[in-house]
Amino acid sequence: MNFILFIQTFLDNLGKTIATLARLILLSKWNVKIKKTKQTKEIVILGNGPSLKEMITKQIDFLKDKELICVNHFPTTEFYTQLKPRFYMTSAPDLWLDNIDNQFVEASNRLFTAMTEKTNWHIDFFIPFESQKYKRWQNILHENKKIHIFFYNNTPIETWKVLRHFLFRKNFGMTRPHNIMVPSIFNAMNLGYKKIYLFGAEHSWLKDISVNENNQALINQKHFYDEQTSKPQTLDKRGVGARRLHEILHKFMLAFKGYFVLNEYAKSQNVQILNATPNSFIDAFERIKL
Repeated sequence: MNFILFIQTFLDNLGKTIATLARLILLSKWNVKIKKTKQTKEIVILGNGPSLKEMITKQIDFLKDKELICVNHFPTTEFYTQLKPRFYMTSAPDLWLDNIDNQFVEASNRLFTAMTEKTNWHIDFFIPFESQKYKRWQNILHENKKIHIFFYNNTPIETWKVLRHFLFRKNFGMTRPHNIMVPSIFNAMNLGYKKIYLFGAEHSWLKDISVNENNQALINQKHFYDEQTSKPQTLDKRGVGARRLHEILHKFMLAFKGYFVLNEYAKSQNVQILNATPNSFIDAFERIKL
């Protein structure tokens, strides 16, 4: 029986490896170099979950001597200029694609306009290579020379651990980036940070999923900046249409599974990932109370 399981696991990994190599050849850029930071400081990733505002308020002294990563629509909030993050990271296609629902185009234009107008300090902007061929967002940011853009590979890598970690270290790709926390944690590790704190990373969407009388799967994705006004909505596919319930759950499964892959990689790199978010659904990382 164990032999049969071994063969099944081997064939599964072999199939995933072949698919991964095909994706790397077709999708990844081979000259990505993420320069390791010379800083010895710890880094905090600011997720946009409902707890973030309170966490920032209570832990403002803790954040003062840390490097900060902010994500997605954080620059539209007052905390952006207050905290002046060292890095901004995104992986959401609706921020750079053009042929998508108009609400996403308008939201991304507001985001990048806010960054252009507010940023008066050096910030490194990490965004997937796919976005490079789309000019709308780049034209907005072009006016601000303090925003330095770095493109990274977000190609999914699924293979045996030894090969997976080798490809990770070379920045050829990462575990499936179904949530912005995945590339944020991954890039923080490859930048050389050895202690990574997670703020505002509840990931508690499961209790906010519903299905209406029209068989539309809805989810109320609350953020710290819209917790009181957010409403249940369909979840789009790359800025268009709506996902079915099984597609939503599959997306979430891949995200939660990916955190275990990241934690395994972190241990191989002597990196600590510490989840400081109260009531977080992420079960892969060590929990701490500040």
